[in-house]
Amino acid sequence: MNYMILKNILPALIITVVMGLLLAASKKKPKQDDLGNLLLQLPKFYYMLGILVILGGIALLIFGFFFANKNDQILAIISSSIALIVGLLLFTKGYISNIRITDSEITETTIFGKTKKIRYNKISDITFGKTSQEIKISSSNKTIKAHIHLVGIDSLISKLEEKTGRTRNQIGIPE
Repeated sequence: MNYMILKNILPALIITVVMGLLLAASKKKPKQDDLGNLLLQLPKFYYMLGILVILGGIALLIFGFFFANKNDQILAIISSSIALIVGLLLFTKGYISNIRITDSEITETTIFGKTKKIRYNKISDITFGKTSQEIKISSSNKTIKAHIHLVGIDSLISKLEEKTGRTRNQIGIPE
């Protein structure tokens, strides 16, 4: 009976608590740059989790080379490679990528350090992906995606409502 609780209920409880904490973090006020523009980033949880996954990948790689038998080395190397890639993506998404909100445009800095800018008067569509949990802001030739966990996401939503005249409900963003 106790094993069943640990196996079935504990993971769901942990996920619920983590998602609640991430949603609470997104309700906080965003950072501001030197010019007073709003700077939205994912909570620190993302890049810290990325560091942990990278460390796990390194540990698995060390285990594979020094302690695993020949049959398990390939599996360990493949698994550690996947962990390193996923960890690096989580780290860069949480540490490097951000969205800057100014009075005239939205600028996204991607995990690769590239920037995409969309002026408010050039926005052609705004949608919300229920599965991806991202607000997709499109112009004729660019798309910016803002995850719902971004710290200060309500500031972006308010600015989009102000500049485009579309309400949160019209975009499909849950309350």
